[in-house]
Amino acid sequence: MKKIMVCLFLFVLLTGCRHKLPEPESLIAEASDHSNRPQIMDIRHVVEGQNVKIECIISGVSFVSGKNQGKVLLYVDGQRYGEFNTAAFIVKNLEPGTHRLKIDVVKQNNESFGINHQFLVTIK
Repeated sequence: MKKIMVCLFLFVLLTGCRHKLPEPESLIAEASDHSNRPQIMDIRHVVEGQNVKIECIISGVSFVSGKNQGKVLLYVDGQRYGEFNTAAFIVKNLEPGTHRLKIDVVKQNNESFGINHQFLVTIK
């Protein structure tokens, strides 16, 4: 009885795998050069009193040196606040209220990487 069950199982297993898989709809793939353009940005921020601690995690950008060395331009309420050559920095002494912060990641010559992010913070 066990032999029949094993044979039946193997028969079902082998005959189920015989079907031809469908062909892909498109075999032509276009390549693009995005090696100079980072794809992922993660911004983390914490409000502490009148200060905002910001950490930028950006795939493909180095803040130390290298081919894709970059920096962060920070705007608060549409006005340029500062320029940072590090991935983490602190925005100090914001007035109470809601503020729009914009982070723009640029190359050392201020040419844009095409990466930016905006968010709101509320200072109490």
